[in-house]
Amino acid sequence: SWQGLCPCLALGQVEPWGGVGSQGSRICQAAPAWSVNGSSPMAGAAGQVTVVALRHLSPCSLGDLREKLSRQGMADVHYMIVNEKAPLSRAMFGELARQAPPGIPVYQQEPRDPDVWQVLEGDKDDFLVYDRCARLAFHIQLPYSFLHFPYVESAIRFTYSKDYCGNCSFYPNSTQEVGSSVRWSLGACQTLAFLLSWSPLVSG
Repeated sequence: SWQGLCPCLALGQVEPWGGVGSQGSRICQAAPAWSVNGSSPMAGAAGQVTVVALRHLSPCSLGDLREKLSRQGMADVHYMIVNEKAPLSRAMFGELARQAPPGIPVYQQEPRDPDVWQVLEGDKDDFLVYDRCARLAFHIQLPYSFLHFPYVESAIRFTYSKDYCGNCSFYPNSTQEVGSSVRWSLGACQTLAFLLSWSPLVSG
């Protein structure tokens, strides 16, 4: 049950919106500036939900999720994978890029560039979901980022449909009041319960 997952929220492994005890949280903050080889992958993100995977274990599964959501009307979600800059990960870049589904770019960091993972405050196999105004809505970490769990899919669905950060003109009927009241009044466990309640609505 979702109640048993509250400790993971406290540890920041599933970080939806602000929640309780969120002082200093990056949730609902604009995506930090980062680039790879002179390219800024988040440029032009406004208007669509963006999903950033930090070297996900199974890019094929990410492709399956993309296709599932696309069939259900969520085609304008942008996905990308950012590989680690460590030498071993760089050596595996070709295989990672080969496994990635068509249309999901894989970015390889160069040793001379700032570490994107550090800029994003993420780690291996994290998922960061940004709303239509390029603000961080969810940061999902292992083990909850495994795609056989519902968290990543539910986070994308929720971010696609709801403007809980508020005041984003790319969502219909967006209001700052709705976003702030939900974001700060719901406890972390209540928020996750609401998020997970979306999963049974759609079959695989």
